[in-house]
Amino acid sequence: MSRPIWRTSTEAQSGLARMLQEGILTDITVNAVGGSIRAHRAVLAARSPVFLSMFSHDLREKQLSTVDISDMSIDACRAFIGYLYGDVSEEEFLAHRCELLAAGDKYGVGDLMKACKKSVRDDVCTENLLERLQLAHTYGLSTLKKTCVKLLVDFGKMYEIPEDFAEFVKSGDQELVGEIMEKIAVFRGRMFPPTTSSVMASTSSPAPPPTAGSSASNPEPDRPALLRRSTRLKIQDAQINK
Repeated sequence: MSRPIWRTSTEAQSGLARMLQEGILTDITVNAVGGSIRAHRAVLAARSPVFLSMFSHDLREKQLSTVDISDMSIDACRAFIGYLYGDVSEEEFLAHRCELLAAGDKYGVGDLMKACKKSVRDDVCTENLLERLQLAHTYGLSTLKKTCVKLLVDFGKMYEIPEDFAEFVKSGDQELVGEIMEKIAVFRGRMFPPTTSSVMASTSSPAPPPTAGSSASNPEPDRPALLRRSTRLKIQDAQINK
């Protein structure tokens, strides 16, 4: 059964986008870092309970007809306002989704939060791993956080970004750093549990040196082990210099 024509909302959405793009009868100015945007109170209030409260009570925003969003760049703010009007491109969304996630949380826009959560979870990689981990910790995104911790610790991605990880240990959110270091300790204990034989080996006399011509006289360097040792040293340096 086809959808009744009077329920089609394409033209309505197009009209809202045109109102924003052409500044038709705007009545509020949204100030961001680097510029401002003219918008409509009614649209902002309909999409955000926070904006609704601002414009319904005798607050500064109502009196001055301005809203200051001092923690967003003008480009990210334009994408945010565009989203509220149903007029944001995929390119804009992807470019500013971390700031959009923060804005969705701050202004109570649940559908924006949901879209951003899924998007930042779908393309986690080594390059953005620590950023996404901090994002997950800040906004309580449990699924994203589990994914990041698993990649970082269980899959050893921290050994692939030793400088970044050392800087994270040194200057990152200390609650989060402590949590990650604890996860690393638990993982190492699970992978290398102490055994009777290993304890006995550690207390026995050292093995004799390799004889001339043996394969051990010129061993091939264990590159993963060297990388792990380098990372550990960087982490220790970061902890000492905190």
